[in-house]
Amino acid sequence: MTGSNLELIEVYSAGIKAWFPDEELGWVSASVISKETNSKSVKILFQDDINAEKQHVFEAALADIESNKVGLPPLRNPPKMENTDDLTNLSYLNEPSVLNTIKTRYEEKNIYTYSGIVLIAANPFARVQIYEPEIIQKYSGSRRGELEPHLFAIAEDAYRCMIRDNKNQTIIVSGESGAGKTVSAKYIMRYFATADDKEASGKQAKGETMTEVEEQILATNPIMEAFGNAKTTRNDNSSRFGKYIEIQFDKQRNIVGAKNKTYLLERSRLIFQPETERNYHIFYQLCAGASEAERQELALKEWSEFHYLNQSGTGVIPSVDDAKDFQETRTALNTIGIHKKTQSDIFRLLAALLHLGDIDIGGRNDATLADDEPSLLKATQLLGLDALNFKKWIVRKQIVTRSEKIVTNLSPTQAQVVRDSVAKYIYAHLFDWLVANINDSLSCPNAEVVHSFIGVLDIYGFEHFKKNSFEQFCINYANEKLQQQFNQHVFKLEQEEYIKEEIDWKFISFSDNQKCIEMIEAKMGILSLLDEESRLPSGSDQGFCNKLYQNFNSTYQDYFKKPRFSNNAFVVAHYAHDVQYEAEGFMDKNKDTVPEELLNLLQGSQNSFLCDMIQPPPSTPIVEQSPKKTMNQAKKPTLGSIFKLSLINLMDTIGETNVHYIRCIKPNEAKDAWVFQSSIVLSQLRACGVLETIRISCAGYPTRWTFKDFSERYHALIDFAHWDPTAKPEARAVCSQILDKNINDTDKYQVGLTKIFFRAGQLAYMEKLRSDKMNSCATMIQKNALRFLARTRYLRVQKMTLMLQSIAKRKVAVLKMELLRKEKSALTIQKYWRRYVERKKYLKIREFIIQTQAAIRGVVARKRHETLKRDHAATLIQKTARGWLARKRYQAIRSYIIRVQSCVRRKHARRQLVVLRAEARSVSHLKEASYKLESRVVDLIENLTQQREEKSRLKLKAIELENQVKAWIQKYEKLDQKAKDLEETVTKPATKDTWSTLRHQRETLQHEYLLSISKIRSQDKELLRLKEELLNQRDSVSRLRVASRNNNMKKASESDISELKNQISALKAATEYKLFVQ
Repeated sequence: MTGSNLELIEVYSAGIKAWFPDEELGWVSASVISKETNSKSVKILFQDDINAEKQHVFEAALADIESNKVGLPPLRNPPKMENTDDLTNLSYLNEPSVLNTIKTRYEEKNIYTYSGIVLIAANPFARVQIYEPEIIQKYSGSRRGELEPHLFAIAEDAYRCMIRDNKNQTIIVSGESGAGKTVSAKYIMRYFATADDKEASGKQAKGETMTEVEEQILATNPIMEAFGNAKTTRNDNSSRFGKYIEIQFDKQRNIVGAKNKTYLLERSRLIFQPETERNYHIFYQLCAGASEAERQELALKEWSEFHYLNQSGTGVIPSVDDAKDFQETRTALNTIGIHKKTQSDIFRLLAALLHLGDIDIGGRNDATLADDEPSLLKATQLLGLDALNFKKWIVRKQIVTRSEKIVTNLSPTQAQVVRDSVAKYIYAHLFDWLVANINDSLSCPNAEVVHSFIGVLDIYGFEHFKKNSFEQFCINYANEKLQQQFNQHVFKLEQEEYIKEEIDWKFISFSDNQKCIEMIEAKMGILSLLDEESRLPSGSDQGFCNKLYQNFNSTYQDYFKKPRFSNNAFVVAHYAHDVQYEAEGFMDKNKDTVPEELLNLLQGSQNSFLCDMIQPPPSTPIVEQSPKKTMNQAKKPTLGSIFKLSLINLMDTIGETNVHYIRCIKPNEAKDAWVFQSSIVLSQLRACGVLETIRISCAGYPTRWTFKDFSERYHALIDFAHWDPTAKPEARAVCSQILDKNINDTDKYQVGLTKIFFRAGQLAYMEKLRSDKMNSCATMIQKNALRFLARTRYLRVQKMTLMLQSIAKRKVAVLKMELLRKEKSALTIQKYWRRYVERKKYLKIREFIIQTQAAIRGVVARKRHETLKRDHAATLIQKTARGWLARKRYQAIRSYIIRVQSCVRRKHARRQLVVLRAEARSVSHLKEASYKLESRVVDLIENLTQQREEKSRLKLKAIELENQVKAWIQKYEKLDQKAKDLEETVTKPATKDTWSTLRHQRETLQHEYLLSISKIRSQDKELLRLKEELLNQRDSVSRLRVASRNNNMKKASESDISELKNQISALKAATEYKLFVQ
């Protein structure tokens, strides 16, 4: 046994972690707990890191390990390296470590990871904020590795390579359905359309706007998704075609155009969808978003009422608004230049296809179709066809011989196949027409302006279902070609790295799938045999299968197998997985032909849009002519031959470009957000070639370290004399010292110009040595640390002892002093307590005496108070009685006096009454005069008030006129001054016209001034008149005041008369009362 194998086994020491296969999780981690080694075998016991009760045992003979018959368990990387953003940085580059790193990053919401030249993208199935405009500008101008792995980093790297190498670029986005390929390609296109090139001097900065071409490029996404994407079991927006878009740049790095190439549209989806899947999005958008007028014109119904849409029972996708998406599709069609008339023609064709699928074909042996079948009439109306002729060739076929034409009836099943083939034919041509129009819209008018391009390939990943048919065969064939290109590219880069670093290297073998590709596309390959069988009148799927069994069972036995329990299927051993294909339907799907009579009918349609659309493009491939044919007529190309030719052209295009790879991974089948199923991801990593890349790397020198990184990590393995940081030693020399001392076999590593290259497993050995060194150093550090801690603890205890003794002595002294203080305090307390008791006793006696005295004094006082109160009451009663007697006597005397006075007053009142009656007449006359004077006074007061208001108004008006006069005077002075200035100006040399104009202006102003003066004078006269009138009013007011004063005197006389009347009334009442008493 060699020393290198002993070194490799020594790595598996206690605590080292390794990986073991697991059916559910793919791989599980376990730690070494024991190892037994002898001269012949080794036995290592591991404990599972997840389930501590579970153990893994590795036992093998050393000879088997030496001959590589048995491999040691893959080692697990240190925890700090498990989150690396590039898998090539892992110390142990193996399948479980790759899976664990991707899982670790995914759980931390990092969906992108580099694997050398490949970017691995795990679909989060959730919206993540990593595609915002600010993120785009952040990656613009940055170099790969400066920022976190991202789609934008790959796009920027492709852009930089295009500029630096002056070479076209291709970004291949691959992965299985639902892995996120379409979204990734969409964001890459958005990046090129919106990112600013910070290093381009001649390029215009975009800011927040895009050019028309860039907007059109982004507008192609909703169109292609509407017509080419559909809901599948694995993906709600699955691309059912391959797409290669070239984004074209001029010399100034501006986008000037684009070109789309499509591959293998899934035609069969139009007529059939498996359970829970949908037809192409555009049909559901049309049913949901068409206007009422369009629905009437096209006879549209709900999606559930059309045969081509309701077969799966699924027509609605959660969180998807088909009506809104229909408006976006229309907007995108407008953006690329397809006007509303053409859009209406497109929607007519789509509606016609839906009605075509609803044509009810009956009969048992011979197909029957009614002339007035509603769907037939509507479909032919929309297609512009004659309904009777279309019906005839749906249920019949014509066989042309040399001498005659024979028309026979079709069975109902055959008639349905013909009907469906017409629908597929029309939709396929519509899709191709859209792609051609998109290319016309996006193409640069001047081809010479196009300097370079970056291609983005969004193509279906490897597919393996329970039942696989012609579509899966073509898809997997394309993936075989892409995988071969990828392997060759990776192998080439690996060898270029070795040459660049000038190290010795040998040819590295890798999994070459050339044989599998030859079996498919060779002259007598699967596709050729399928075409040959398709051209035979009696060709069948079974005949095709039999030819495969005859040709490939021995020649390609490693890649072709016959199933044990089926005679109508075959198995191809693809690079990713063995896939069993059911031959049923291969012939029909490959031919995908429409009867000649129906083709002629379609070409003669009254629908001009349909006629233009189905015209064969000039680039239609022509298959070589058969010498056996009597007529020089080209063979009609089959779908397989067309796809093969387009795929060869695609590979030629990719071969002429520098390729960048993005591998999209689907973390789980349920499309749950942030859920990672290791077994599913592992199968995809194997299928997409990431693990094959790792295997190629491991076959050579998979681990590469720069001198600086290697010396910084492993300098501890040499003496300090060889690595003194203060002396700044050369990193290469330090690395040589480390390698010479620790690795005896020079074949295990090579030193390049800037890096050290290690064989697989050597870095694990270096990590083991470093770990042992670190453990040894740790032991030494622990020993000295423990000694230091013990001495420190002893000194601390000694110091604490002395401190405790001093504290104890002080405590005793304090206790003694406290005892003396307590005795003194007790005496003081006793003294004050005795005084308190005696004083309390004295105060109590004194209080009792005072209370007794107070009680006695209170009794005496109360008796004296009662006596005084009784005397006072007697006095008050006497006073009240005397007063009542006196008042009674006074009242009697007073009543007598009043009676006497009344009699006297009555006598005098009678005398006065006679006099008053005589004067009564003169008083009424005075009242009338007084009333007239009062009314006159009121009128005069109102006039006076009005005069005062008028006076105030006139004063204000006078002030205003004075202000106007002053303003006119000032204006006149200014004008006069201006006139003087103008006269002075006139004296100077000037034109006569100017002088006459100014003179005229002066005369006009003088006239206006005179008018103002006359107006002011008339206003002065008016003011004088108002003043005179005001004086007259004042005189009138004075006279009125005199009259009012006289009137007041009359009123006073009148009040005296009223008082006399009152007295007379009182006398009269008294007289009547006296008479009544008598």
